[in-house]
Amino acid sequence: MTSWKFYDDNADRLFSDYISLSFNSIFYDVKEYFPESIETILDVGAGSGRDSAALAEKGYRIVAVEPSEKMRNLASTFYTSDKITWIDDSLPLLSTVKKIKVKFDLILVSAVWMHLSETEQNESLETLCELLSHNGKIIITLRLGPPEPDRCIKSVSTQYLLNTASILGLNADYISPVNEDSFNRPLIKWQKIVLSKPI
Repeated sequence: MTSWKFYDDNADRLFSDYISLSFNSIFYDVKEYFPESIETILDVGAGSGRDSAALAEKGYRIVAVEPSEKMRNLASTFYTSDKITWIDDSLPLLSTVKKIKVKFDLILVSAVWMHLSETEQNESLETLCELLSHNGKIIITLRLGPPEPDRCIKSVSTQYLLNTASILGLNADYISPVNEDSFNRPLIKWQKIVLSKPI
């Protein structure tokens, strides 16, 4: 079973839930990493398209990657900005994205990491490094909580991510406090990590 089958099976409900949240309220603490000077943004696991759409409204050009066909169709129909290019692809390889031969100034990976095994996390971070421009940034939001096998959700470790990033030569520019879940689920917390690729 792929990690996105759950999203295909529950697309309408999940789409409605996700767009009810505000991009600005979720990413308020990392807004400095979205400067006007950046040109290319990759949104990996773009889901409902909420974040890609908010960034497009700010004037950025976005490549939005989403492997769930139903989520991708809902998002691309609801958000019709010509600044968003939708691609059917997934971590850890992002094979289709690599074919467009673009280096990204910012890569957003929100609520995706928990679908990856540790081996896939390692491969994914290598892929993201390959796609990142020099001095680019990667923003990863980590779901900290119990696994949910029916959704292919695994427990993830902030320290494991930081260790892997260090091995790949990435700097940890920002580690957020652990935050409450936006849907008030008591066992689930979130943390943001901003990684950078030194010049």
